[in-house]
Amino acid sequence: MGLTARQFWGEVSRLFAAGVLVDGRSSLLSVAATLYSGNAVFGGTASDGQSSAAGGASVWGVPWPRNPNFVGRSVELARLRERLAGVGSASVLPQALHGLGGVGKTQLAVEYAHRHRDGYEVVWWLAAEQPGDLTAGLGELAGRLGVAAGEVAESARRAVAALAARRVGRWLVVVDNAGAPPRGGDSADPEGPLLSGLLAAAGGGGHVLVTSRDPAWSGVAEAVAVDMLPRPDAVALLRRRAGRLSEAQADRVAELLGDLPLAVEQAGAWLDRSGMSVETYCALVEQRAREILAEGKPAGYPVPVAATWTLAVDRLEDPAAVWLLWLWARCGPEPIPTDLIGPRVADRLPGPLRAAASDPLVLGRLTQTLASLGLVRLHTDGVVLHRLVQAVLRDHTPPADRDVARQAVHGLLAAADPGAPDRPDCWPRYAQLRPHVAASGMVDSHDTDCRRLVWRLAWYLNAAGDYATSLTLARDTRTHWLRILGEDHPDSMMSAANLAATLQSLGDYPAAHRLQGDVLARRRRILGEDHPDSMMSAANLAATLRSLGDYPAARQLQEDVLGRRRRILGEDHPDSMMSAANLATTLQSLGDYRTARQLQEDVLARRRRVLGEDHPDSMMASANLAVTLRSLGEYLAARQLQEDVLGRRRRVLGESHPDSMTSAASLAHTVWSLGDYAAARQLEGDVLAWR
Repeated sequence: MGLTARQFWGEVSRLFAAGVLVDGRSSLLSVAATLYSGNAVFGGTASDGQSSAAGGASVWGVPWPRNPNFVGRSVELARLRERLAGVGSASVLPQALHGLGGVGKTQLAVEYAHRHRDGYEVVWWLAAEQPGDLTAGLGELAGRLGVAAGEVAESARRAVAALAARRVGRWLVVVDNAGAPPRGGDSADPEGPLLSGLLAAAGGGGHVLVTSRDPAWSGVAEAVAVDMLPRPDAVALLRRRAGRLSEAQADRVAELLGDLPLAVEQAGAWLDRSGMSVETYCALVEQRAREILAEGKPAGYPVPVAATWTLAVDRLEDPAAVWLLWLWARCGPEPIPTDLIGPRVADRLPGPLRAAASDPLVLGRLTQTLASLGLVRLHTDGVVLHRLVQAVLRDHTPPADRDVARQAVHGLLAAADPGAPDRPDCWPRYAQLRPHVAASGMVDSHDTDCRRLVWRLAWYLNAAGDYATSLTLARDTRTHWLRILGEDHPDSMMSAANLAATLQSLGDYPAAHRLQGDVLARRRRILGEDHPDSMMSAANLAATLRSLGDYPAARQLQEDVLGRRRRILGEDHPDSMMSAANLATTLQSLGDYRTARQLQEDVLARRRRVLGEDHPDSMMASANLAVTLRSLGEYLAARQLQEDVLGRRRRVLGESHPDSMTSAASLAHTVWSLGDYAAARQLEGDVLAWR
């Protein structure tokens, strides 16, 4: 649009009066370039409004690079900017991009984030498709904002609180691939409160942009419908990717593909690389379309898109590249770690892929080939296949090879199990694997290693403090395995034990007690009383009995377990030390402080020697001994231990970790008993502030 000088400055004045340009030059240029892109003066500022990676937000968490082939969407981008900038409105609401899968919602959000990066101090991207994704992403943001806690769920809440309090300046958070909008009081949506809090934080300098296929978002946010590309833009995209096409040829291809951005992008890449004539390409797409339409799959997907992708696969000359696609199609749409495939797992792969697995250079070339055809996208954490591509490729895999591909994926995921779900350094790996374990149907595997990874994921979520997601996974897994394996199968019993542990963490002790009692009886009958799983069940049941206040029954079980573990495993084994520590805690509750002290001093010495002083178990042993010393009236010795533990926990776990707060509260009790009321009040104030 053309503007005179008078109109130009009139628009600037209007924008200032509306409060849009409070951030100065960068906002002026960004808003002007978007609203008046056709004007030579405004349009010439686009490079300032579309900052490079070297400038803009100080906290940048967008994993996608800017798409150099992005075309069109000027109406949607302008509408987004007007709404988020508050032009003509007294309030700024969350914005929701909705439309068909593959229509380009994510690409539009990526473009907006890059284009307006200069206008924010924080720009963060949250994946939201899988349960737990939102919590994990917000937890990571908390670390970048300097408000992280020890547990991921608490960190996520603190991140939302920091955004809501406007402590981080102007911010933009993109929630990508969200499901249904949050519903108040919906217990089936454990992340609903987090998402609701984030949406409520929007306004003023805080902006939330959601992408979703669910049109119900229009009820909780301002909706921006994302439809097919206008034909001129689809033609422009095709000609940008395949410069040899005439406008008429590009128009023919765009018509055939229904102007769906994902299909147009892939078609342009294929035509550019293959050199195939448009006539041959269109004929083959139509043939594939008829085949897929006859099968009726994939339901609800644009048929020509599927034909486009299967055509590209059929023309791949290297069988290893085809198999790589078939394997990745069985994973989730989240980033697939490329290190799942390597020399150590070559024997788990179909023949054509074994050589590639043994040579990282060959595997890298295969990945680049697939990326150049538009079949996969490279991501900072691996490779990504669009869910439409995955669905089509799964259906396109020859029936005789489908089970082989599925089992290979299961084997790769099982081989990537870090093996220690209770260790924080293993949690990032479990977070990477979880969406692919779910998408590949690993819960149905008959392989012991595969099922072990499934139940370890529930264990990891519980250990990481994401109890709601852990509860859902553990409950669903147990229900499924009871049906296909039976109650006495070791994996069914393990899934029940994991479910009970999560119930215990949530404070549902009666339900945990019922499950644990059943598991213990079955394990003793099937495995024997000295089996490690039987002893673990007895120890877990004893802990629940103690939480229920049945200390004599807890003591009886714990003394039995301690005797067995020391006899079988040795006194320095971590399980033996854990049993001794648990028994000491129960003795403490029963008032037998002297016996408890003897056990605790022995455990502390062993743990420090075997595990180190900063290990969580060593710090727990110190904390427990300090409480016993206080109960015995040895306040100075108790204070010395507690001050040491508090310092270590704050340094290792963070000030807001539950164990750190427990240490602060316990130390406050001790110094109060010593008459140091000022120190006690300070500690209690710290605890209240963090809680």
